Amino acid sequence: MIREEIQYLFDRGMFGMKMGLKNILELLEYYKVDYTKLVTVHVAGTNGKGSVSNIISQVMTANGYKTGLFTSPHLQRFNERIRIDNIEISDEELSDYIKFFKEGIEKFNCTFFEANTAIAFKYFLDKKVDIAVIETGLGGRLDATNIITPVVSVITGIDFDHQKQLGNSIVQIAKEKAGIFKKGVPVVANFRRETVLKIFRPYAKKNRIELHIVKKKEFKFINSAGRKTFEFFMNGEKQSSVINLKGKYQEDNLRTALTALKKISKKFCLDTEKTAQTLSDIKVKGRMEFISKEPLFMIDAAHNIEGLTFLKHELENSVRGTVHLILGMVRDKDYEKALKFISGIKAKKYFTQAENKRMLDIETMKKDKYLILDRTAVYFLKPYEAYSEAVKNYKKGDMIVAAGSHFILGDLLDQLKIKKII
Repeated sequence: MIREEIQYLFDRGMFGMKMGLKNILELLEYYKVDYTKLVTVHVAGTNGKGSVSNIISQVMTANGYKTGLFTSPHLQRFNERIRIDNIEISDEELSDYIKFFKEGIEKFNCTFFEANTAIAFKYFLDKKVDIAVIETGLGGRLDATNIITPVVSVITGIDFDHQKQLGNSIVQIAKEKAGIFKKGVPVVANFRRETVLKIFRPYAKKNRIELHIVKKKEFKFINSAGRKTFEFFMNGEKQSSVINLKGKYQEDNLRTALTALKKISKKFCLDTEKTAQTLSDIKVKGRMEFISKEPLFMIDAAHNIEGLTFLKHELENSVRGTVHLILGMVRDKDYEKALKFISGIKAKKYFTQAENKRMLDIETMKKDKYLILDRTAVYFLKPYEAYSEAVKNYKKGDMIVAAGSHFILGDLLDQLKIKKII
């Protein structure tokens, strides 16, 4: 049963987040999986790496290349994490790969993410992908994916997240992200903090790395008649795409992805017109994704201060009526800062939890010193209960938004599907 096998992987979570490359290297060596044969793009960053990975992957597929994509976390199905040409690994294949690696996973005491990484790498090799876009799980330097030597490394941005593993300062976090740099491999980075550049530039120079900082002036966004057009140059040709991705932050992700694709185009022939058309069709699950029109309901996986800031800005500029904000957080991140920020968002708030050991329970949220003062806050044991209450209070011109943990979004979408609401 695939459910039991996936649960087996989740149970590996009891071994925690073990930062290091020893386990994954021993596991792959044990099964003679030659991951060095994979042609890859490596994507790290605090926010945006999922969107950037998806954009790069979909453009490569549109250009005729068999493209693997490894991302995390998933929203509804584990299979979402491992895709080829945007098609998820099947239950049968996933079951076979879990069984294949099971002995080694136990022998080397591998974590959940290490096991996932091994499965993805072997799956991509067996399917003979032309290129695989690999998203880091956490950090960079000691992340299980950091055994690859890609054609380009991408850092989407640096902010506070996973401080327990990565450090409590931007400098410490930047050093961890810089760990994906490889000698001679170009790096595309989307940040402008001088403190970060002071770390990256000397390291890049020492290791003969071409460091390309994404420049806003190389790209142009035009808003007209309710449409957003993205103008860019590629292979000396000017192209434009009508962009359907929602959210101001996706402009940064598009710039980053296109800059990376320009580097990739030095080894893979990319048609500029196909690329432009693909950008118009791009969809990324869980990123300002509209689920229904009536009630107007959107989900967004914003879970840290940077992501929540983008969400707040978007809501303030696009919603005329009341925002009904459904939220849940995990306890192993800096939830106190997040709750303080959330308390300042102008919205009616519906706090909830999901059935996962990492979730912050609503009893803890009720005692938060900032939420105690928030008279708009109400609490529900299950995401669907929060959604139902939001629907009751919904009026024309309002918007219902679910945000925070992927666990909340996935649980809610599952229930809406079961009840045939979506």
